[in-house]
Formats: sequence, structure tokens, C-alpha cells
Amino acid sequence: MLGACGTGPTQSRPQTGSDAASSLPNTCPGICNAATPSYPQVQTDSGDGNVTMYDTAPSSGGACNYGTTNILYYAAMSVNVQPGDGKGQWRNGRICGQCVEVTALTSQGPQSVIVRIMDKCPDSYCGIDLGGLAPAAIMLDGFGRYDGTWRFVSCAGHPEVSDGPPSLFVFAGSNAFWSRVQVRNPPSAVDSIEWRDATGTVRGSFPYADDPENAYEVPAEVLQSGVALLQITVHYTDDSSATVQLAPGQLAAPSTSYPLVGS
Repeated sequence: MLGACGTGPTQSRPQTGSDAASSLPNTCPGICNAATPSYPQVQTDSGDGNVTMYDTAPSSGGACNYGTTNILYYAAMSVNVQPGDGKGQWRNGRICGQCVEVTALTSQGPQSVIVRIMDKCPDSYCGIDLGGLAPAAIMLDGFGRYDGTWRFVSCAGHPEVSDGPPSLFVFAGSNAFWSRVQVRNPPSAVDSIEWRDATGTVRGSFPYADDPENAYEVPAEVLQSGVALLQITVHYTDDSSATVQLAPGQLAAPSTSYPLVGS
């Protein structure tokens, strides 16, 4: 966990549920918005380190490649634990869409806000970087660098982190030979995307693409399939799933979006 605001980190321990917030001191005796830069310490579904801010406008999608949005509670996630090691929670964009409860230590005690991960941190010391209305919601001592914690949570019940229902979006430039898709406004990060024909005899998955980040490749065999409809199933990291039935040609239609139905 973290020491008092303005001091360095002490030994970290796993955090779950409300434990993330309770690991912080009750008050911050120093200059709370000028915490000492420290590298983030991360666990499977939580972390602690610096909580910073980088924008007050709606998210433009950032490295998650969502494009212009109306989402005003969002954040960027750390790529590294130490510079260049790639051990942060970004994981080549696989964290995109995940919601996070972020807690900052202020002079009035720990303050928390729910945000969606939309971007990756540019700051070597960044643990989680807040945007939109989120910084003002918890940075009671002014914008800056705070000691804090975070934990992954469901987006359900938090309409402020979405600008529409969950949907499968086809990237610009997609065609019958090359296509990339992503899930927008998911309830949690995407674990995998599977496809099958109507009988279930032919099936497969969409590989994670990496380029661009937060995208899944639609295989050529799917795009050029002769079947009338395919069932696409999105599996989320919280063990929930959602489906949509599409013709192969619809997966090749650039800049289109299809509603996902939760199961």
C-alpha cells in the first residue's frame, strides 16, 4: 500500500473489493496533489500508485481507438510497471473497456470515482490517468498527482461511463479481404470473440489483432463464407457474454455498428 501523500510507496499487498480504498490512510498530511512520483504496483484486478489527470474534455478514444465519444468518466492505464518492461495493466490494449474504481488520497480522506479505460498512460510514473469529469470528482485539493489505489469493477449500473449500449463496431477500411472489429461500451474488458454457423458445425474465433490495439481480426474464411448468417459471441472477463447474428458481408462493412444482446 501507499504511505502518506507526498511520501514513497511502502510494500504492496493484494487488494480486492473495498480493500483497495481501505489500504490508504484516513487523511493526507502533506500536499496531496503533489505526491512523490512512484512506479505503479499491480495485482490481477487492482493496483496502487500515482493517480493523475490529463484532460477534462470527453474521451476521443485514445489508444483504445474508440474514436470521438461523449464519455466523460474515463482514464488511461499504465503500460509499464517500470519504464519499458510492458508489465503494466494495459497489455497491448486488452484492458480497453474495463471499468475501474479509482481512489485518491485527499486532505478530506480517500475519494473514489468509477471510470472506463479508454487510453494508455504516457507518463512513466502513471498508475492511472483520469480524464473528463473524473479528476474534479476526486481531486479535492486541485488537479495534480495523488497517491491512490484502483480496482477493476463492472460497468453495470454506471451509465456515466458509456455513450450507448454495447455494440460490435467494424473498423474503417474493412473489406471482404481484411476486417477488424472491436466492442464498444462493454460491461467489462473483452476476453474473446467466437463465431459459428447456424448449425454450430463450423466455428472459430477472432484472433486479437494488436495492430491496431483493441481490435480483433475477422478471418478471411469468415468474410468470404457462403453461409447466410453467423452467430458472433463476445465473452467478457467477468464471465458474461453477448451475441449478435450477422451476415459475413456485414463484418466487412466499414464504420458500421451492431447492437450486442447480453445472455
